[in-house]
Amino acid sequence: MSRAIINTLEKYAPNLVAIREQLTGRTADEEMIKGQLEVEADTYCTPLLNKRIYELKRVHLQLMEKRNDLSSQFLNTRMEQKNPSDEMIEQLDTVEMQILMLEKAIHKKQEQNRQLSHSVERNFIDHPFISSSSPNEVTLKKKRKENGVLELSKTGFRNLFYQNGNGKVLLPSDARNMLGIFKMWEQKGKNKEFAFEFRELLKCVQADINGGEYEALHDSLDNLGKTSIVMEEYYDAEAKKRRRTKIHNPFQSVEIDRDSNQAYVKLSDDLFKNLLLGNVVSISISLFNDLATPTSKNLYLVVVNKTKDKEFILEVEPLIGHLGINSNEKSKAYSLLKASFEELQNFDVIQSFTILKNGRTPVKIIFQPSDWLLQANSYDEQLLIDNANAPIYI
Repeated sequence: MSRAIINTLEKYAPNLVAIREQLTGRTADEEMIKGQLEVEADTYCTPLLNKRIYELKRVHLQLMEKRNDLSSQFLNTRMEQKNPSDEMIEQLDTVEMQILMLEKAIHKKQEQNRQLSHSVERNFIDHPFISSSSPNEVTLKKKRKENGVLELSKTGFRNLFYQNGNGKVLLPSDARNMLGIFKMWEQKGKNKEFAFEFRELLKCVQADINGGEYEALHDSLDNLGKTSIVMEEYYDAEAKKRRRTKIHNPFQSVEIDRDSNQAYVKLSDDLFKNLLLGNVVSISISLFNDLATPTSKNLYLVVVNKTKDKEFILEVEPLIGHLGINSNEKSKAYSLLKASFEELQNFDVIQSFTILKNGRTPVKIIFQPSDWLLQANSYDEQLLIDNANAPIYI
């Protein structure tokens, strides 16, 4: 079981047990008692909402099995005409309250996963900016210059020339922090330059606030700041047309103070203007975090973006390149892709998907977005219209 989840359950379940004892002493109305306990559990489950839903469900299943065992022991004791021990009764009551907290947390997580909380500028999804996995070190060495700078020509739905001063590719963990920067931009007044504390960004991407996250965020921000790109079909929201960009850093400068755990960010002119003009898609950071694999997270961004364009047929080979699935075996890449579509279906991002094959080789994937995702994109389109005449300040 997840130790952090169990610690939270062990901390707060006794409070709910005590509340139930108080309520039982006042009334025999079981429905009223149940309703009040659900209200209390709704508050106590809050610390669980940063945990992944599959972890919550796994612990829930294990506790259900534990409750069944305790219930069997309880009934066997009764059948033997003995009184269950106080310890047995306390264990059963505690497990029931832990299950109640988990059920409330899972329900709230499912609601959160449909709440569009964060925006991402669309060019970063249109082009293969984020990779699902990193090439092996042998491949990376061949692509690095003598000064350690990594240079790649990345192909996908639209092509991208990529440079990184640290010799690394950007992964979905970096995408999460990029989403956090875009959120900070909104919260800090939509200025081209702004500062934030690590704690602020971690909180807004629903991450745990601890030393490990701080260290990973420092490295991620440094990677984002040292990334330069050329987008072959960059969409200029002001000119309303596509063009090839010159090489530039999307995050023109990222200054990090590791002692105070603060960062200062200056956006590029292109990124700043497109954000102001609403060239974005909205995603759920809760759902993004809940997805189990990097490929699923990356695919989620693509599916949301394609849904906005009403493009529901994807070519498999360009999609594999676009997602940056680095595998020497095609069959493994196809399996990863299929598993990610299945996960998006399990999370109700898509209703269904069909893989079209030429012989045994997948060539196209047709997906049907969920109703709520289609409705969310309709709402986004209205926001884009509302932003069309917004003034631009540089």
